[in-house]
Amino acid sequence: MLNYYILFDNHEQAIKMHRDLQNAGIDSVIAPTPRSASLCCGVCLRIKKEDYQNLERYLQENKAVYREIKEIQENLNPKRDAYL
Repeated sequence: MLNYYILFDNHEQAIKMHRDLQNAGIDSVIAPTPRSASLCCGVCLRIKKEDYQNLERYLQENKAVYREIKEIQENLNPKRDAYL
């Protein structure tokens, strides 16, 4: 499964963007930052592949604050990797 991870310098940025994306109708999940993505702030936002175009448009139009976006191919375990 291909997911996109939005990385941040701190958790306040992640929480703010999560709320802003919800208000814009874009699904995101607050998740631990994968070690393969970065050792920066411990939280990030996970975006599904099908929501990525809407995310790109949102980021350009709103000049949102974030560190970077990583594309990661992964196999999530629904019994273990459950984030609300």
